Amino acid sequence: MKEFYKDKTARVYYDPEVDALFLEYLGKVVNDAQFIQINTAVLEAFKLLQTQKFVADIRKMGIISVASQKWVLDNLLPGMIKQLKGKTLYHAQLLDPAEILSKVSAANIKSKSKQVSEGFEIIQFHDPKELKQHLLKWKSQ
Repeated sequence: MKEFYKDKTARVYYDPEVDALFLEYLGKVVNDAQFIQINTAVLEAFKLLQTQKFVADIRKMGIISVASQKWVLDNLLPGMIKQLKGKTLYHAQLLDPAEILSKVSAANIKSKSKQVSEGFEIIQFHDPKELKQHLLKWKSQ
């Protein structure tokens, strides 16, 4: 695994086994500036890789503001799609079914992501093993 970013709130790394860039929240995001810093690191790492897959493990993220959600839709996802030059972006979220706050933020981004690109969809998982199986399936496409 290659790590691109790490602080007390998040880490960004590439897992070659499933050919995916991961954003794993290690704690709650404290403000918009921190969220944008972390997700800017995600976009910069994605631009260095050849992968089409991005996973956000938001089980410990907490709730993020509407402004941060808008930043994902206006900057992160379009930047990733542009990098792929017509290839499909595969995006998955790993959620904790008991963590209501991050689920609300994830649901808002998922519902609005259809505006980012035609046919784009975010798939959500609660089970890390199921997520890994899905990533391996995406790998073979």
